[in-house]
Amino acid sequence: MKIIKGVLFLLFSCYGFYGYSQSAINMPVKNMLLNGTIFTDTQGNKVHAHGGGFLKSGGCYYWIGENRQNNNLVACYRSLDLINWEFRGNLLSRNSAPELESANIERPKVIYNEETKMFVMWMHYELRRDYSVARCAVASSVNIEGPYTYLGSFRPEDNMSRDCNLFKDSDGKAYFISTTRNNLDMNVYELTPDYLHVKSKIATLWPGAMREAPAVVKKGDYYLMMTSYCTGWKPNQGKYAYSRSMAGPWSLFHNFGSPTTFDTQPTCILPIEGAQSTSYLYVADRWDPAEYPNSSYVFLPIIFKNDTTLEVNWVSSLSVNCIKGTFTTKINSPQYCRIKYRLSDNYLSPQPDGTIGYKGLSYKLQTLKWILSEDKEGYVRIKNQESGKFLDAKNEEAKVVLADSLNLDSQLWKLKTNQEGWSCFINKLTRKALQMERSQQQPEYLIQSAEIEDVNRKGKQQFLIAWEYQ
Repeated sequence: MKIIKGVLFLLFSCYGFYGYSQSAINMPVKNMLLNGTIFTDTQGNKVHAHGGGFLKSGGCYYWIGENRQNNNLVACYRSLDLINWEFRGNLLSRNSAPELESANIERPKVIYNEETKMFVMWMHYELRRDYSVARCAVASSVNIEGPYTYLGSFRPEDNMSRDCNLFKDSDGKAYFISTTRNNLDMNVYELTPDYLHVKSKIATLWPGAMREAPAVVKKGDYYLMMTSYCTGWKPNQGKYAYSRSMAGPWSLFHNFGSPTTFDTQPTCILPIEGAQSTSYLYVADRWDPAEYPNSSYVFLPIIFKNDTTLEVNWVSSLSVNCIKGTFTTKINSPQYCRIKYRLSDNYLSPQPDGTIGYKGLSYKLQTLKWILSEDKEGYVRIKNQESGKFLDAKNEEAKVVLADSLNLDSQLWKLKTNQEGWSCFINKLTRKALQMERSQQQPEYLIQSAEIEDVNRKGKQQFLIAWEYQ
């Protein structure tokens, strides 16, 4: 009975107070989030909320993020269950203020100020023509759904400011975290009591480490911050650190997720406070560098071993009981992988001349997908998804090519993998290692090398098996 009353209260407070669109009622209700897919709202339109943040207000969860469609900049969605999202409008557009006419806005985040009764938005501000301005910007509203008054952009304490986030502490203090010095460092600023200005810079974290995409949560007496390495829209190994104070000192980095963080970049850590427990979600963008509109979202449970140790594991789909604060998950085993070259951050792909080179990441490009099958001796055969042919070392010029399946030792490879997940591929027949090489006639291509390098040394023979998580 308590759960039923709780649901009725949420329905009234969220939809009864603000109003509910008939079109949303008529759409089929989803019961699971499908990670790595294109999310749609209750009207069947694509959700545009990348780099976004979450805030609970009036019984609803609000998701506020980037909208790069037409002249829009920041979009707003709301949900009772974190699965079915209703579009509530664009909070900022290029028509909201003269300074926004030529702007790009990234990673908008909103928090509520109980003293001023205002919703305050901070964001990354750039010009459309380039990426050199490196400012933050602020807007505010008396209603979470707007309209928002744009208050302008600036460099906090004259420091560059790019990837950013907001964190509101349990004592009511708020902090703005942003990358600075051309993404080399990360600054933490305490905000003024009204959250509209910077009070002071309280820390510069990990100088020279090139961390970006910060997301912060407080667990017990500790603050934990997730970040990614600065590689643009290409995924990398996510890391987290912890501290007893936002001002530090902060711990050393600890890895979470896969070596590519399941092809994601953090945008938010979302606590789900229920009657039964408090759970936490890692919310991330899966950017597609080749085709931005194909970028998607990933929501994964964060498992805390204790207040300073966490794990993030892959789940293919997720259902959240927001009343209880619990999850239901499903995992699909990955069928395909991409093979990432260590020295370029690109992925192995067949070339028109039959050799193997590499291309930039694209989730739609089938030539980047490979199927690995292991035999009883631990050797793997590597099959290209598009061509159906296998990586073969039987070539007089030492080049590695694709060949039909012949069940030969030249198509069998032993993987020597280091602790970071990078592998050296050694052929069973030739006993030589895969290696990228370059000639004057063509760009880099795969060959075999008789000189096998140390798998722990970063070099031409290191490759990463990046599984396609769906």
